[in-house]
Amino acid sequence: MAKAKRESYAQEDNAGRITEEGVERMRARIGVEMPKQPWQTWNEYASVDAFRHFAYGFGDDNPLWIDREYGAKTRWRSAIAPPTFPYSMGVTQKKEITEEERGRGGGALKGVHAFWSGDEVEWLRPIFPGDRLVEQRYLQEVDTKTSQFGGTSVITRDRTTYTDSRGELVCIWDKLFVRTERQSGSKRGKYAEIERAHYTAEDLQRIEADYDREERRGAEPRYWEDVNEGDEVTPVVHGPLIMSDEISWMAGNGRWEIFPHHVGLKLRRRHPGFYSLNDWGVPEAVMRCHWDDDFARKIGNPFAYDNGIMRSSWMDHLVTNWMGDDAWLWKAKDRIRQFNYFGDTTWVKGHVARKYQENGDHLVDIDLHCIDQRDRVTATSLATVMLPTRESGPVLLPRPPRHMQGLRPGSAPPVG
Repeated sequence: MAKAKRESYAQEDNAGRITEEGVERMRARIGVEMPKQPWQTWNEYASVDAFRHFAYGFGDDNPLWIDREYGAKTRWRSAIAPPTFPYSMGVTQKKEITEEERGRGGGALKGVHAFWSGDEVEWLRPIFPGDRLVEQRYLQEVDTKTSQFGGTSVITRDRTTYTDSRGELVCIWDKLFVRTERQSGSKRGKYAEIERAHYTAEDLQRIEADYDREERRGAEPRYWEDVNEGDEVTPVVHGPLIMSDEISWMAGNGRWEIFPHHVGLKLRRRHPGFYSLNDWGVPEAVMRCHWDDDFARKIGNPFAYDNGIMRSSWMDHLVTNWMGDDAWLWKAKDRIRQFNYFGDTTWVKGHVARKYQENGDHLVDIDLHCIDQRDRVTATSLATVMLPTRESGPVLLPRPPRHMQGLRPGSAPPVG
């Protein structure tokens, strides 16, 4: 009991430092499977309700995700999960790291802030209601660089694989993070000149008109033969970003770091580095940068900002609108380039960059970008879509990469 009642939060916002020892301790974690506790999983089992909550959380009401009866009429014979839904799922077979693993990697870059900087995802199978995903999560790469925002930073690549209830590999997801000292960004003040967006009634009417222009292909197949390189994809708009959007996002995908009261105390004792004292002297999750302007300023931003995966979901939203129910979003490689602040409006735009055949599959690459009301490109993505053809018929789901075929939960992580 005494061991559990240790310090429950980091003492200062700027406590974390990037040191050579910290970087080497982080490298010692490469290939070590990280266990996940039950309270860290928002959805242990998939359901249409969970699909709907998640999709609404990033502003997508595609009936393929949210309507059981609609889904039953598609090739999938069911509602299925939106692409980024695995983020809210996953349990691990490994329950604890060993003392030896803890000794080598313990305390690595403790208190250093992590910014979500991109994703590389490969989707192999749909997620159906009732599925339970087993995840295997491990660090793949650690590198250092110097940036204008935070000085010396550490770049990490975390890989998570998800296996479904049938033992099939569903998704391979690499998450990229930039880790910086919290006080470094504040001192540099790179974004100090950015001002909060303000809108007139006419501005809002134009944004609403863009919402009304959104197109969803839905049940009408988009055949590969009908697509041409250079085709524009009808944009989608998200914003202006407000607190309610962040609350909806958190409600849909779940964040264990912000559980309240006694549950929160238990979590602070387990992971004190995820918390710091707020302006009232009370420990609060450092992810409050996503809703607390004052804390966002302490780490170098003028305002609170969205979650990187929210914009990843927005870009996938555009692709799934365009491709229709019969197609398959196979891959996405996105990068978060700029911060998206409360008050900002984001238009997601794209075009067909490439049309080709590979190993019998009929593929299209969509080049995407997010642009805000300041004309800043804040995120980019290259998505690969498998389309049905009039000649060859429906899409066949992809096979896992060769080095991951036959991967089963509990096997050694295939680093590389």
